[in-house]
Amino acid sequence: MTAPAAGRVVVLVPRPTPSGVDERSVARLAGAVADRGPWPVRIAYLDQGAPSIHDVLDEAADEGAREVLVVPLAVPADGYLASWVARAVAHWRETRPAGPDVLTSGALTDTALLADAVAELAGEPGTPVTASPRSFRSPAWSTLEVPDRHLLVCRGPRCTVYGAGATYGVLADAARGTTTQVTPIGCIGPCNLGPLVIDHPSGQWHQKVDAVAAADLLRDP
Repeated sequence: MTAPAAGRVVVLVPRPTPSGVDERSVARLAGAVADRGPWPVRIAYLDQGAPSIHDVLDEAADEGAREVLVVPLAVPADGYLASWVARAVAHWRETRPAGPDVLTSGALTDTALLADAVAELAGEPGTPVTASPRSFRSPAWSTLEVPDRHLLVCRGPRCTVYGAGATYGVLADAARGTTTQVTPIGCIGPCNLGPLVIDHPSGQWHQKVDAVAAADLLRDP
């Protein structure tokens, strides 16, 4: 979708849960928002996912957008998401020579429409729970497989800006079918040295691991 010249782009930023984000649900929401207004709607991630806020703002700038509205998606309101979205936008402005004006919206919980929607759900008859509890008892969850090597890739806000998404992708692809396990994790600091990778069992912290360095890391344990 191309942003109209001198127009507004809306960017939705979901807050990942420990189990990730339902990307199809976010995509459906973005489509529904686009259907209700004249703006192109994009999805960006503060942390744990891609594309990053910086990537999407760069795309909007390249397409000639005049203004970008960034909407943090969290119910209930999430102070971490709102504050770090603002910091990410401030860093983007500081490191780019020019670009569109970037604004942030209020929290979803600040609008009465959300309370109306929840109240409507509360008044519905509901759906019976038919899911099986067998997954809680599956023998597979009792098998402990300790990898020979375990790489923990920081996917916090700043490491994400510094390219941790590409780092994780290269490591995960290269480790597939080997005895090395690659796991994305939350912020571990020191963020300015990111992307950071913790290497177990050696305990070594690898700094500024971009996509090229990530490939070397798998070749040279």
